[in-house]
Amino acid sequence: MTINPSTRRVNQRHEVQLPVRIEVNGIIRESEISNMSVGGLYIVDDFEYSNQQIIKVYFSIPTLNEEMEVESVIRWVEKNADGGVAGIGIQFIGLKAKQVWGMTKYFASLTAAQTI
Repeated sequence: MTINPSTRRVNQRHEVQLPVRIEVNGIIRESEISNMSVGGLYIVDDFEYSNQQIIKVYFSIPTLNEEMEVESVIRWVEKNADGGVAGIGIQFIGLKAKQVWGMTKYFASLTAAQTI
């Protein structure tokens, strides 16, 4: 099977369980991040999102003192067996250098904890 280069992951994903708030069309929804990378998140949610929709996500990680607020774009919507939404894959539009640093430190701590 050949993988389309445009769908290949660039960044390593890390399994997590973190709360997230999603702002879509001025409405705030609460959900959960199930995996993340410095490029984006997978969020478990059953809201009817659409591809290419611009949203803002708000979440915290232990290596940063303030909540992260990141504008993002929905790259894919995962459907469940009934045809409803099961979750979304989002790509960050722009992370600040401090946010990238914090995420990198957080991922290193996850990796270290797995090897102990």
